[in-house]
Amino acid sequence: MSRLQQIVEQIDAQSQPPVHLWDPEYVGSIDINIDNNGAWFHEGGLISRDKLVCLFASILWFENGQHYLVTPAEKLAIDVADVPFLIHQMEHVDDTWVAVTNTHDQIIIGDENPVVLREFNGQWLPYINVRYDLWARVNRSVYYQWVSEAAEAAEDETDLWLNSAAYRFRVGSL
Repeated sequence: MSRLQQIVEQIDAQSQPPVHLWDPEYVGSIDINIDNNGAWFHEGGLISRDKLVCLFASILWFENGQHYLVTPAEKLAIDVADVPFLIHQMEHVDDTWVAVTNTHDQIIIGDENPVVLREFNGQWLPYINVRYDLWARVNRSVYYQWVSEAAEAAEDETDLWLNSAAYRFRVGSL
């Protein structure tokens, strides 16, 4: 079994609650926010338990410009400074890019998890769709890794492109 097949099996085994099926009657808010660095806070205090952050991340939902924590019983609005996830690790496996988020989700870059460039703090940076219109910003070290690889392959182009299997995505311009 190839390394990529192992990753696909790990992703398939990552159990996500079916938040897309839940439509609770109660809608409110909770004093939880996610800052630009992907840190989670409750009532101003840092949530330092990684397992608790991962649990909350598993029930995230995005709808009408608002992020929510959703259960079958309630949907609670939270504040997110930019996006709820950060990509802190990237691996090139069998011509396919595999990303890892700050909440340990593995994502295979492709049509289901596309890369787009968005402006953040005056710079154009890549973002990856994780699930349910929830996005992850690629951190600086991964971005530099991508730019370095794309620049080597750029030839005469001014735009920097990478491929993840059959999916082609832009990471910047020269």
